[in-house]
Amino acid sequence: MRHLLPLLVLLTLILGCKEYSGGAVEIAWVIRGDDQHAYECDSPKLGENQIAKVRLIILTEEGEDLCESGRVSNCEFVCERTFGSSTHRGVTPFTIPEGEYYIGLVPLSIQGIPFPQSQIQTPQPMLSTITRGNLTFMGVWQLVVKLQE
Repeated sequence: MRHLLPLLVLLTLILGCKEYSGGAVEIAWVIRGDDQHAYECDSPKLGENQIAKVRLIILTEEGEDLCESGRVSNCEFVCERTFGSSTHRGVTPFTIPEGEYYIGLVPLSIQGIPFPQSQIQTPQPMLSTITRGNLTFMGVWQLVVKLQE
């Protein structure tokens, strides 16, 4: 029994340490109509501009989108209410390589097609530094939807 305790401590230390291959990003968004009211992703007031998912953009200086190229996975987040408020969130795994990137959002229709800026306005991607093992919070973004007449 005395030899078992050091082994359990060693196993706890080994299994408790998580090795990350990169950094992660957390981003939140609120959907607002052009009337300045908050709406849910599938609100009938949004008409054909209902948002099914939001895709993260992680652009290198050369213009490569790490999400689109598959170098970073899990970049799409289902647009649903999970926090009991009008704020929605998504978090990537810790797989984004260290470096500086322009990070942004693209709202997707039910068919998975990106909306043009004329229908849903999104902020421009923001420059952010990603470091291995760290979670970078990108803040809360407003997606402004042109409401159907």
